[in-house]
Amino acid sequence: MVTPKETHPAVPATAPRSSKGTVASLSAGEVLLPDFVRRDADGVFVQPDVPGRAVQMQRFVDRVFGSGSLFVGLDCDALAMLLYGAELAPAERGKPVRIAAGIEAFDQERRELYKSPKPVDGGARVEYLFAPVWLERSVEVPIFGDNGENGQPLLTGYEKQLRQTPTRLNLDEFVAAMWLCGVRSGIDVGAVRAAIDSAQGERVDIARRSDPQPGTDATVREQTLALHRDDSPAILPSGKIDLGQFKNHFPQVAEGTRLLQKMPRRLGLPGRDIDGAVLEPELPRDFELEDLAGPGTRVERNAKGEFLLAARDGFLNIDKSSQQISVTEKIVNREGVSQRTTGNLFLVGEHYEEHGEVQEHRSVEGHHMKFRADVFGGIVSHGGDLHLCANLAGGSVRNQNGSLRIDGRASRAVIDARGCEVQAAYVESSSIVAGKLKLGRAIACDIVAEEVEIDEAIACSIAARRIHILRAGSRREVDTLVSLCLPDFSALDKQRDEAKQAVAELQARLRERQAGLDALLALPELRNYLAAEQRIRAGGVALSPTQEAQWRQATQRVARPLQEIQFQRKQLEAAQAALAEREAQLAALDTQREQAGSVSACAVDQVVGSVAVQAISVPPELPVLAEVEPKKLRHVLRDPRLVKSRLFHGESGRYTWTPPAKET
Repeated sequence: MVTPKETHPAVPATAPRSSKGTVASLSAGEVLLPDFVRRDADGVFVQPDVPGRAVQMQRFVDRVFGSGSLFVGLDCDALAMLLYGAELAPAERGKPVRIAAGIEAFDQERRELYKSPKPVDGGARVEYLFAPVWLERSVEVPIFGDNGENGQPLLTGYEKQLRQTPTRLNLDEFVAAMWLCGVRSGIDVGAVRAAIDSAQGERVDIARRSDPQPGTDATVREQTLALHRDDSPAILPSGKIDLGQFKNHFPQVAEGTRLLQKMPRRLGLPGRDIDGAVLEPELPRDFELEDLAGPGTRVERNAKGEFLLAARDGFLNIDKSSQQISVTEKIVNREGVSQRTTGNLFLVGEHYEEHGEVQEHRSVEGHHMKFRADVFGGIVSHGGDLHLCANLAGGSVRNQNGSLRIDGRASRAVIDARGCEVQAAYVESSSIVAGKLKLGRAIACDIVAEEVEIDEAIACSIAARRIHILRAGSRREVDTLVSLCLPDFSALDKQRDEAKQAVAELQARLRERQAGLDALLALPELRNYLAAEQRIRAGGVALSPTQEAQWRQATQRVARPLQEIQFQRKQLEAAQAALAEREAQLAALDTQREQAGSVSACAVDQVVGSVAVQAISVPPELPVLAEVEPKKLRHVLRDPRLVKSRLFHGESGRYTWTPPAKET
């Protein structure tokens, strides 16, 4: 049997139905058209620049499909654009858009050919089962009885029978049927048309959800290479590579340098669900550039964008916890000092602050420095202020003419700080050289300083000019040995003797010069000349021409003695100046001797174990044991050859030594 070709109910070949009239006057296939829709012989046109176009189009399409009609020759792309598309360009707004050839009634029998689709993947896509379809039609079949006179069967009546006629689906009908089933967006027209044309039973994805396209979070763009440190190995002046030191771990920037530019967030594009609902994308994250601006930076906004600038010259600091960028006068490091993070540091800035540990075999060299975590490596300062907020364990500190303060414990450490004031609460098994030393508790330490103040000293070796210990004792049969450094005046006395001898020689020379000058001035002729010269210069005597000639003759006779007197006076003045210099030197030596002798003092307020006090001699003009290295202190301080005299040894009581009173 030949399958007849399916045809739509044809629109009468008369003029198109008008949109005029009322709902009651509409016949089948007619729809009351809104003002922005025009229907004529060329098709159905929509004015695209109608206010609220998407809502108006939604209502119009609902009215068409809901009234049992459909679009014939539908342009699915044009319809989708009017329903869900973006606004048209100004040049295209006034041009009507053709969406279909016409509007017809959707035959009920054919409407029943379309089944409900099946949502899958949570509604992300919709499947439809395409299968052969038939139209059921009621046909009257004649019923024949016995043969009549003419020999032909007689027609006795008609019987109604249902017959199925093969047919095919139609794209326009499919769109209308799916719209009524809630599938209104994302229809794959090509897949639907191909499935209809194949006329085979298959399950096809007819529509897919259009997911929203995510936007872009606001971010920053670097504006200078100074944001990146250079952790490549340092190159020494000799040309060799130092693997333990990085080239530039703490970048510096100048005032006005652009550091970052804010890149504004970009909003995403909305998606569309299968039912036509808008799927809004997530709102991208945004931030204010001021949130990144730490001390020493500022925000600038101009036609080119938003920028974070350095407000002063300094070191760049990026705080990972607060996400702030700062430009500070001091270097701040939060990662610690190790071979992995920084390598050995040689700092060019005045101030440095470290929040992480300084590991073993790593060194930090600079000026004013502060360490907030434990130090296990080496610290070197060039006359700056050092502050260790935590512990110094097995490390070393070297500083000259600055200060050192340790809030935590120092153990197995070496502190070389001559000329510095050193303060620590607890020190154990350490070697310390300082100018002025203040300790809380010291155990098994070797200490050399100009002045020492200790609350409690246990099994320590101490040498200083001034010593004050509140409590001292021993541990494990090791006593506390206190060496009071008394001035050795031998060199000073030698200088004083030399100065006294020089003074005596100058005094004798001065007397000799004075005697020679007095002898010249005692000559009668010279004495009379000098007296007359004084009267003439004073204006008390007026000379006649004859007397002036005689005066010139007298001056010539005494010219040589006068030269001798002038020479003797210069020699006398030189001798007097040399004598004054030597006498001042002698007085300075006497003052130095007196001051050096009055500096030394020793006091142990409470002895609670084996404590020995001895006197040793040190040059008054040099620091105490200036030639001894800190690591060799224990051997030197316990050397009996250094002892000048034994002052005290006991296990209880107290001991005090003060300089003897000056003899008058």
